[in-house]
Amino acid sequence: MQWRNTDKSYGTVPQTLHWLIVIGLIASYFLSEAAEHDEASALMSVHRSVGITILVLAVLRVVWRLADRRPLWPATMAGYERLIARATHWTFYALLFALPITGWMLSSTEGDPVRFFGLFELPPLLSPAGEEMLEELHETLFNVLLAFAVLHIVGALKHHLWNRDDVLRSMLPALGSRRHDDASTRGVSD
Repeated sequence: MQWRNTDKSYGTVPQTLHWLIVIGLIASYFLSEAAEHDEASALMSVHRSVGITILVLAVLRVVWRLADRRPLWPATMAGYERLIARATHWTFYALLFALPITGWMLSSTEGDPVRFFGLFELPPLLSPAGEEMLEELHETLFNVLLAFAVLHIVGALKHHLWNRDDVLRSMLPALGSRRHDDASTRGVSD
């Protein structure tokens, strides 16, 4: 099992963090929709717990990203594509912090405790912004994240179907990458 990234592929740790965050975001969305009119429901409590889990996973993902190299860019990847990829990834990281934090602030402002899967309660995270403003911000951040997710998926599919390179394959568990070192170049750190 390859824990760390190589020049050709992401390792098990970043792949696992990536896909756990994706699953968490999907679960969080559906939990929120199911509990939309009952902020004190058990579903909303789980939504909050999943949000805090996403925040912790995002911290781990950024720490791992800063500590480990990134796979090489495909040699055919244009400079503007690298710029878009870097901007998209760093925007994702910012959103993965901002979304749970605004949700935590919203819950605190509403007077709803944030209990982590019933194990312990997080301290209130108060904000000078009002409840309506925080709710709007939280929803807007989710919509921005969704737009970037679509961009991210389209980019990955473009690489896989059009460019026929291994960018998508490098993030899929157990599939690995077929890229050769001589066919890639390392971009400036993203």
